[in-house]
Amino acid sequence: MSSRIAIVGTGYVGLTTGAYLAHLGHTVVCADLDAAKVEQLNRGEVPILEAGLDELVAEGLDTDRLSFVVGAANAVVDAEFVFLCVQTPQDDDGSADLTYIREAASEIGPALEAECVVINKSTVPVGSTRVVEAAVGRDDIFVVSNPEFLREGSAVHDCLHPDRIVIGSDDQAAAMRVADLFASLKAPLVVTDPASAETIKYASNAFLATKVSYVNALANVCEAVGADVREVVLGMGYDKRIGFEFLKPGPGWGGSCFVPDETVLAARGGRLRLLTFEQLFAEVERVGSDGWSVLSWVPGEVTAELLPVSTFTARPWDGDVTEVRTKMGRRVTTTPCHPFVVGDGVAGLPGSVKRADELTTRDWLPIAQGMPVFVDDRDESSTVLDGLGSAGIAPEAVIVHLSESQRQLARKRDHRLPAHRRYESRRTGCLRLHEVRELDLPEGEGTFGTVNNGTFVPAGLDMDHAFWRMVGLYLAEGHIGSDGTRRRIAWSFHLTDEPELVEEVAGYWTSVGVKATVRPMTTACQVSVSSRILAGWFEHVLEVGADCYSKRIPDAIWTAPESHKRELLRGLWDGDGSWSLVRGGPSVVLEYGTVSRDLADGMLRLLGDLGIVARLKVGRTAKSTVDTYWLTISGADQIDKCAWLLPDDEQLEVRRATAGQAKRIAPTGYRRFAESKNAAWVRVTSTERRHHRGTVYSLEVPGAHTVVTSFGLVGHNCFPKDTRAMVHIAEEAGYDFGLLKGVITVNDEQYERMADKVERMAGGSLEGCVVAAWGLTFKARTDDIRDSPAIAVIRRLQERGATVQAYDPAIPRTRTGLEGIDVRPDAYAAAEGAEVLVVLTEWDELRWLDFAKVAGLMRGARIVDTRNLLEPAAVRRLGFAYDGLGRA
Repeated sequence: MSSRIAIVGTGYVGLTTGAYLAHLGHTVVCADLDAAKVEQLNRGEVPILEAGLDELVAEGLDTDRLSFVVGAANAVVDAEFVFLCVQTPQDDDGSADLTYIREAASEIGPALEAECVVINKSTVPVGSTRVVEAAVGRDDIFVVSNPEFLREGSAVHDCLHPDRIVIGSDDQAAAMRVADLFASLKAPLVVTDPASAETIKYASNAFLATKVSYVNALANVCEAVGADVREVVLGMGYDKRIGFEFLKPGPGWGGSCFVPDETVLAARGGRLRLLTFEQLFAEVERVGSDGWSVLSWVPGEVTAELLPVSTFTARPWDGDVTEVRTKMGRRVTTTPCHPFVVGDGVAGLPGSVKRADELTTRDWLPIAQGMPVFVDDRDESSTVLDGLGSAGIAPEAVIVHLSESQRQLARKRDHRLPAHRRYESRRTGCLRLHEVRELDLPEGEGTFGTVNNGTFVPAGLDMDHAFWRMVGLYLAEGHIGSDGTRRRIAWSFHLTDEPELVEEVAGYWTSVGVKATVRPMTTACQVSVSSRILAGWFEHVLEVGADCYSKRIPDAIWTAPESHKRELLRGLWDGDGSWSLVRGGPSVVLEYGTVSRDLADGMLRLLGDLGIVARLKVGRTAKSTVDTYWLTISGADQIDKCAWLLPDDEQLEVRRATAGQAKRIAPTGYRRFAESKNAAWVRVTSTERRHHRGTVYSLEVPGAHTVVTSFGLVGHNCFPKDTRAMVHIAEEAGYDFGLLKGVITVNDEQYERMADKVERMAGGSLEGCVVAAWGLTFKARTDDIRDSPAIAVIRRLQERGATVQAYDPAIPRTRTGLEGIDVRPDAYAAAEGAEVLVVLTEWDELRWLDFAKVAGLMRGARIVDTRNLLEPAAVRRLGFAYDGLGRA
């Protein structure tokens, strides 16, 4: 019986589903937001390569059973069934972003006929049926799960000859109505609850990946013992419990991550810290993975949010990484397949998720703005004694000038001390720190030093306005110096022009009872505090850095009131910032320069927390050996908003100048939108590849699926496969899926093994070697290069010095995402002049080429067959050296 069906989304799953349901006799209307794509489809032009799909679409259009419209609400009118096939960045994120599912369900809800069945066909995490029900908001609508099991390249066949049909519903009648849509298909029907149906999808793909990783590991064993993996698999496959499917070795499957020095704001145990991914994972190793949150971005919220991390992963990497650069200078480096939240610069909401190597200058990325309220449950006062251990100061070396209350208490307890120490402490009013602890005296009182006639400091410093302004001035003009065993915190100001700053810093230390020395020097006037204890606290507890290269915003400021954050930034700008008129005015810019990447990162985040978007420029000055990071604030509205950074008299000058700007044009580097209160959007300016050998890191934040990384730029989460999603689902449920983690590790190592094979075939080095690569897609009969193991292997070959000439039947030479790869028009052209040929995708047409001609075109007759596509004896007879996978 024919039914009226609407399909929301015309991507790979939606278009295939709509075409085959029309083929089964139903009337199908497919909806998409892209008007140009809808027009193209109505002409019968199919934008993806999938065997038989263009014929099905043409058939549906000719019979008027298939049509395409713009807008989901237009498609669902009078529909009995609605299939949701919108993107859920599942190939780029282990737990799927449900933003588009919610938006689609909310849009169609009011337009649905009563008793309509909404069928969720997108790959979604467990529990998504409930999410759709809530978004639809109708009690008279049924929501059913019907996961897809399509194989790219064989999708039409899989639709018409499915292994099984899975339907998840709590309403048996609704489930059977959906089953009736597929009545003409002869396939087992599995009707279950929604959670089980959703888990079946992940579990199936994860198990198939397990088989692939197993046979890849088995192939390595076969090579080591002299066996032939084809014969071994043949012997295994006849066991009906095992079978032959997916027992075929190959180069592996893909993944994505951040490089070690990118940063994230992470919270645990009441403490919020700005850490590199490398530092974060070291902490996770030390204290465990429970209880961590990171700053994440959710569209439309008031501020960025601290949200729990469910999964941490780290893995080795030896290959290309991509640095993404934006108009405001913000940049972040990831593996090429890492996903990013992308907008179009027209609306303040994300429109899609793209890989780093797919980003273009038409794409806009969000910079997170604002910080959530975070309650630091530790003591607000900091104890300078906390830095003793890191500074290498033993308690026995610390002299304590006791307070009056400590003295009185000590007299009652000093019988525990040796007689000579008891007499000495009563005479001088001093004890060593270890003695204070032996007598159980309170440590928060008294003052502390390491030399009798040296500088003594109080145990606690109140982190008030004056403190943070002093710290800001230190970050701008300070350093920690050494003179033998002595350590000195110093602020260096202009010799004559900054007496007010000299007086301010010296006055602060005097006000807290610490001796500060002011001395004019040859080129500067210096304020210094000589104290090993205070220097150790500054460097190791407050963690402000000891010199201009290691300066950083202290983590304690992230939980401080806004007024304290302003004082810190004012101190920085007063110390080393500047402002100037642009071409004589009235436009004004504020500028700050530092050679510390950490300090620039922290300042940009702190300014963003206060709603200010600064531009970042990275470069080197004359004779410099390190990069300088310049922060620039511009735009009349922004200058007015942050004039408080300047002294009062300079604020008046600046405001007088900006008041003369009658026309205030929108900023050119970024855009703000009413829909995106917690982000400014910046345009991508370029992506650049470079080599990285080492560890790369990823994490998963359920709900948001984003992380606010270096300089406030937002990145998407990193789990690109259902296999990793299955690990995530298990961990959310409290189970450590160690077996599947091992599967992922085997796969990650496979790329390197393939590159090793090519390098050995080339004689031990790929430097300057020309390699022909046949195959770029992740499998044959598709034009999809997302997470392609072929690309992953090619990038590793390039990083080892090889020049790669590639060919793939489905990939045009102009395809994006293949930067640096010389894509040739045919297989023979790719082989021309090559020293080694590597087969990376199992296209059948590659079997039947003229290999005598191939040998004549190549400089070296060598083949590495990572798919075991070719017949070894045949190519060896033509003079080729041949190496397959798992073959003796």
